[in-house]
Amino acid sequence: MDLVELLEKDKKEYNHFVANAKSGSFLQSYDWGQWQVRLGREVYRYWIVDNEKKQIGTIQLIKTPLPLGKFYLYAPYGPVGPENYELGIKNYEWVAETLKSKFSNCLFIRIEPKNLELATSHSQLATKTANIQPGKTLVIDLSQTAEELLQQMHPKTRYNIRLAEKHGVEIKDEFDISIGHGLFAQEAAELVVKTATRQGYKGYSNNYYQQLIDCFAVQNRGDVRLRIYKAIYQNKLLSSAIMVDYGSTRTFLFGGSAEENKNVMAPYLMHWQAMQDAKLAGLKHYDFWGTETSAGKPAGFVRFKLGFGGTEIQYAGAYDLVLKPVWYKIYKAFRKLVRIIK
Repeated sequence: MDLVELLEKDKKEYNHFVANAKSGSFLQSYDWGQWQVRLGREVYRYWIVDNEKKQIGTIQLIKTPLPLGKFYLYAPYGPVGPENYELGIKNYEWVAETLKSKFSNCLFIRIEPKNLELATSHSQLATKTANIQPGKTLVIDLSQTAEELLQQMHPKTRYNIRLAEKHGVEIKDEFDISIGHGLFAQEAAELVVKTATRQGYKGYSNNYYQQLIDCFAVQNRGDVRLRIYKAIYQNKLLSSAIMVDYGSTRTFLFGGSAEENKNVMAPYLMHWQAMQDAKLAGLKHYDFWGTETSAGKPAGFVRFKLGFGGTEIQYAGAYDLVLKPVWYKIYKAFRKLVRIIK
């Protein structure tokens, strides 16, 4: 096997491969890698090819600097294998060893493949670590009719959708995002930040969301499309969601809700409308993006998501493929010390 570095001219072919793979994700898309570059990070992309030069996988890696010139490489929801072929532990080990020869100061490769084989495999190289991306998610099958989608929901969820409609909640989708944003777009991002602060979970700054929106405003005709949904009641923004369309899936990435007027149940109608729009656009899946925290615990928002029905999917989680065992032990000890101090 071999690793062949990807060039910009390979973008379309690369995105097509990842989007059509069973284990593919927008986090491994070329476009998301460009967003990481915009954030000031170094990104590396490779084809994984077999001895006959056939493409059997891809991997997109983000460089994370460490002290003393060291670093590690992170592949969110990667590596990715083709539709009918999942990369196994031997392939992961080979990829790590090959990257070791290319990056002499790399301590480890952090991978988060979707297939569960890694979780049940024994490897001297792979060490389980805390998940960064959701280890479990909820996916709605959009090939069903609207009636079937409603029927699989919890009765309370169906009731809340009808209640929001009765109250006259208006759902807006920022379809054609422009730099400087559109109606309620800036407020939508601010609401996400306020919600994270109020509920006490770690989120991003308002500047991060504004940059994200601006970045995809420039390339929103590409393979990854950003959507901003807003639920508005009496000219007030009650709920917002930043979503990503890639391949056959719409993913609910970030969300926020206001403290006031909770009785009108705006978030329920917002997601229901987003599902219907995705279905009309020809998408096949609606991914609620996580039904547990990185520590594997169910959070308060999970009950809301599960009310929409669908199927919970378990992933393998995050593993470190250790390249420099001594340095890796020093890194782990330092991380433990930092957590104690905090």
